[in-house]
Amino acid sequence: MTGSGTMHLSPLLDVIRPAYAPCEHFRGVCRQMRWSPTKGHVPRGFCGALGTAIEVQLVLVTAEPGDPLPGEVHSGIQSTVAYSLRGLREGVTPFHRNICLILDLCFPNQSLDEQLRRTWRTNSVLCSAMEECGPVPRAVESACMRRYLAPQLALIPHALVAALGGKAQKRLAREGIAFFPALHPSSRKSNAEKHASWRALAAELHGRDV
Repeated sequence: MTGSGTMHLSPLLDVIRPAYAPCEHFRGVCRQMRWSPTKGHVPRGFCGALGTAIEVQLVLVTAEPGDPLPGEVHSGIQSTVAYSLRGLREGVTPFHRNICLILDLCFPNQSLDEQLRRTWRTNSVLCSAMEECGPVPRAVESACMRRYLAPQLALIPHALVAALGGKAQKRLAREGIAFFPALHPSSRKSNAEKHASWRALAAELHGRDV
């Protein structure tokens, strides 16, 4: 969604769109994962790339979405993107507020819309774990990353990929995806440690422009 309130149809969304058929893996390796749009359980947690793919400089990858918030209902991919964007614009949770802090460090003195032209935010696994923050079967991780994450990254090979949190970092490493490690927005580390980690990420990004 752009500042004018219209949905920007990024080619990155075209990669994820088949997950709303729903995803073919729900009939196989992911049959234990949850698909319930009226309860908010759909592939979600991605947004950004509000301009062209070539403008994306940074990819923020976390593990998987948490449980849906109270009253969260989805009608398709556009509603999930709009929900993610609203979370950032309104700072709905500490997670969203810390994502915005990371964006401010990486793209200082820019509006959120300008930052989101340069950023793609996604998950290594698009569906929630059966228990929030709990384990996800290795086969599910691999199937989701190969079907969705790898093709997303193939569209923006010039961008710096940041894996936020140990769970995402382990998954990307197993799939041979290069990334810069940083703390998760919901990390229990001190604010000083989190901010230092995110400043290091910003320095890495800025160093690519030198």
